[in-house]
Amino acid sequence: MHNLAVLYASGALGQQDYATAASWFTKAANLGITDSQFNLAILCARGNGVLADLEESYKWFAIAAKGGDKDAAQKRDEVAKAMKPDQLERARAKADLWKAEPVDHRTNAIDIPDEWAGTGVKTASVDMKKAIRNIQAILNNNGFDAGVPDGEMGAKTVTAIKNFQKSVGQEPDGKVTDATVKALLERNKQGSKAI
Repeated sequence: MHNLAVLYASGALGQQDYATAASWFTKAANLGITDSQFNLAILCARGNGVLADLEESYKWFAIAAKGGDKDAAQKRDEVAKAMKPDQLERARAKADLWKAEPVDHRTNAIDIPDEWAGTGVKTASVDMKKAIRNIQAILNNNGFDAGVPDGEMGAKTVTAIKNFQKSVGQEPDGKVTDATVKALLERNKQGSKAI
């Protein structure tokens, strides 16, 4: 889920589609995937694919920081400096009240191994290693052994992508292509619960 979002956001599929990226980051963030929370916070700060919303940005950076992301605490504090006291109070309350949705192991999350270069608010760009780690986690959750999610496109990850591609009747080239992303999205739709 997150991997797919990075693909869309990076323009690896031919154009930068921040709205689709934001949708996938939001789904993954709500399931408790820290890397997606961090990247969603960046989109909220910049207004890429979503309305610029410092309260939401603060909330997701704060949640990612609680989840152990070292960069998120610094970014949370940067966003806080740009907020009015009442906004900050609301954002802190939202972060404190947030709870992860239960993970449905049939759900597929996809991350895109591509650099996300962006400009705008002074926040980090989407982290490529984090994106790859999310793809690995999604593959693992769906029975395709990508090994320990380490953010590297190693042999095991490529093999897992090839095995996924074979399972959906695609040419197993081990690359995260548009067709592979679409197949992963379909798998995700079939596996996720209707809301």
